[in-house]
Amino acid sequence: MSKKLSLAMSMALIGAMSVSMVGCNKTTPTSESPAPAETPAESVAPSEAPAETPAEAEVPQPEDGAKLTLWGAADDQEMLTQMADAFKTKYADKNIEITLRVNGEDTAKDEVQKDLDAAADVFSIAHDQLGSLVQSGAIYENTLFAKNVTDNDSEGAITAATYDGKIYGYPSASETYFLYYDTSIFKAEDVASLNTILDAQVPDGVTKFGFDMGNAYFSGAFFLTNDCQLFGETGADETVCTFNNAGGLEMANFIAGLKAKGAAALDDAAAGTQFEAGKLGAYVGGPWKAADYKKFLGDRYGVAKLPTINTGSADKQMKSFAGYKLYCVKSNTQYPVAAMTLADFLTNEENQIKRFEMRQLLPTNKTAASNEKVTSDATVAATLAQLEFGVAMPSVPKMSNFWTPTGAFTKDAFDGNIQAADMQAKLDSLVSDILQ
Repeated sequence: MSKKLSLAMSMALIGAMSVSMVGCNKTTPTSESPAPAETPAESVAPSEAPAETPAEAEVPQPEDGAKLTLWGAADDQEMLTQMADAFKTKYADKNIEITLRVNGEDTAKDEVQKDLDAAADVFSIAHDQLGSLVQSGAIYENTLFAKNVTDNDSEGAITAATYDGKIYGYPSASETYFLYYDTSIFKAEDVASLNTILDAQVPDGVTKFGFDMGNAYFSGAFFLTNDCQLFGETGADETVCTFNNAGGLEMANFIAGLKAKGAAALDDAAAGTQFEAGKLGAYVGGPWKAADYKKFLGDRYGVAKLPTINTGSADKQMKSFAGYKLYCVKSNTQYPVAAMTLADFLTNEENQIKRFEMRQLLPTNKTAASNEKVTSDATVAATLAQLEFGVAMPSVPKMSNFWTPTGAFTKDAFDGNIQAADMQAKLDSLVSDILQ
């Protein structure tokens, strides 16, 4: 990148991902589940919550003897255990019980909408899922700590936590993905271009480029790179998707030719195994795997923004989906004050720094984001560089239609299961599925 980011600009990039609100831990939602029977207004009312914000009135204390369930991804369990223990210690006089369960951002939304009563009191989602959950009546409005969000979090995080003018979420992290690479195989200048990576001569048995082709969180970025729109220019028009225009067809054919040039369809685990064995040159992944890949690669660890792509006419910087993680409280929790207090605690400045240290996830809290522990990290620098080209995931309900068919299409194209003569028709069908 030609210009150097100042610290102030870095902080703006971390949060102000009001970057083109058009079309992350990586999320692959499935189709809509039936809406719960209750809406927030019909379920447990926040009778304890004052009308004023926390700055204007004293915030109520958690209910005595509250029994809460907290969901989180498998990789978050150690971190959440520490945070939950600290929360119980802080409110020791309240005798609060917290039960942790594994249910990450990729599954929480569907599980909540499938059975709200069985869902956790507090759970984490990717921000694009918020609209659907609010519309189905599954989310409790952030009535106690909204001012903490507006005062302390970045502009993009505030937008991500808001639906229809009300704050529902508690932002915990911002993220996009970037390029990991083995510095013994590629130099920094090599990984600036995907075409250069694919044209390189590498040792026998080495995969040049790995990509999770069946995960639309990653593969959808190919279309964004070629100026296709997902739900219009702003990501709010549920009648517009242009993945089947001329640029989309050009990119689909490019994807279809990647395998023959030395690319492989890999997920995070497979990439880690190959990095450790010295058998993978470069891989597109997110910050949630940084700690593992640093361990596997050691002094061979390299990170960079995503490469440019040339599909035949000009070099284009590869775009990426950019997103936020939000903690939410379910609408019919029996302990609304304790649940909201826990969600706020999990996302405070101290715990956002802990989340970065343990999981390499970028803070949304502006003070945490400026902490030297965060700003001095090479992985953060790569993430910030890519965030300049990040496209925030839409949060419209129809976003749930995007993931499965798009992932299936890009994987089929990569695997050679779509003939060139059929590519346009398959793209037309994909767009129809997204907009249905």
